[in-house]
Amino acid sequence: MPPVYPDTIEAIAVGAAAGSAVAPQRFSSKRAYVGTFTAMAAIRCAGVLTGVLAARLLGPTGRGELAVIIFLPVLLIPLAEFELPRSIAYTVSKQEQAPGELAATSFWLAIVLGGVQAILLVFALPLFLPAGKLYLLSTARWFVLYLPAVYITLFLTGIDQGTGRFGRFGIFQALPGILYLVAVLVACIIGAISPSAFALAMLCGAVATAILRIAVDRKAILHSRPCWRTASSLLGRGISFYIPAVAGFALMRADTFLLVRLTATEAIGLYAVAQAMAMGQIGAVNPFVQVVFAAVARETEQQQALQTLAHHFRLAQLAVLSVGLVAACLTPWAIPLLFGAKFSAATTTAYLLIAASVPWGMSQVLEQGLRAASHPRPGIVSNLLGLGVLFGLGIPACVRFGIIGMAASLAAAEFINLAALIAFCVALLKMPPRLLWALKPATLRELTISARPLLNRVLS
Repeated sequence: MPPVYPDTIEAIAVGAAAGSAVAPQRFSSKRAYVGTFTAMAAIRCAGVLTGVLAARLLGPTGRGELAVIIFLPVLLIPLAEFELPRSIAYTVSKQEQAPGELAATSFWLAIVLGGVQAILLVFALPLFLPAGKLYLLSTARWFVLYLPAVYITLFLTGIDQGTGRFGRFGIFQALPGILYLVAVLVACIIGAISPSAFALAMLCGAVATAILRIAVDRKAILHSRPCWRTASSLLGRGISFYIPAVAGFALMRADTFLLVRLTATEAIGLYAVAQAMAMGQIGAVNPFVQVVFAAVARETEQQQALQTLAHHFRLAQLAVLSVGLVAACLTPWAIPLLFGAKFSAATTTAYLLIAASVPWGMSQVLEQGLRAASHPRPGIVSNLLGLGVLFGLGIPACVRFGIIGMAASLAAAEFINLAALIAFCVALLKMPPRLLWALKPATLRELTISARPLLNRVLS
């Protein structure tokens, strides 16, 4: 008899009540979404304000210099953290509470991994920066301290994600951006306006957040010894998640990597503003990515895990499509109003990046859920297909059409990525297409039910 896939909250609840073997419920998905969406709102507000300040105060050239200074450390975080935050969250999701040994091991893994990578990056930066941008080398070198600071926060908040403490998880997600904004405002008050000052403000936000997160688990870190066996287990599971994550991040950031090598600094600054208009998708999809991984990982039955994944994927579709439409409508007047008329040339590029961000957001949720359900390989294949499209089309398109050509190539690559993931779910996992389709009344009701607590919190 073929598996039955209910596609509503009510049907899933009935199946669970009938005796489906699932892990103990340790957090409410509704409360998790409230916490992560609240954090997302704070992140987006701080991000918009710092982005506007950077564009207004630094101009296209200075904004491009800031992008060059921070590019490699920011690039390395998802590329070289070996998916340890997800591995930690997965490990904790199978336990009632996180042992002190796990917190201590996670902390020291962050210190060692971030420290080694920072040292290597100091020597690699002169090889990466083109001759015309070597004057930024000294600033880019001290910014590498960003790596260990962010790793500490990511690894320790992996424990919060796995145990379902999404309130604390959301606070530490939002805190770096808020502190970055505060530091930027201080720099404005004292008149220290430069790309280096903005980079220092970002670094201060990351370091301060790491110190505060250490304080939360200070007893476990101080009084428990790190365990090599635990570290080895975390690394092993992280590596199994790592390849699809690297492929996904390469697809997401390869456009900027190519632009640094192919275009002028001013063009990079325009592209950064276009990216800022499209970045609303990250804010919309991040709560779904964080919650779906924890929700799927705690399921012990494969069919139930896929049902949970499909449920969250449908909700994410509606959120991502809505944010994309709003961003597209706001773009024509938001760019000159927020960033200045000199950035109006980025409008067409922004439209194309918004078009790319819609399938990107959907694929992120679907891939993370598949990874938590022990299916990491589809993400590898789909992202590599998209990466091939981006390099095959992006390089000649950028040479001929500039940043518009690169953005159009990214949109095509992301559509291929999403199509490959859906094909895997339908063809190999035998999931009915209707289970993955969100534009129907039942899903709208589900989204309304899930959004109501968040709206009540905002209004109160």
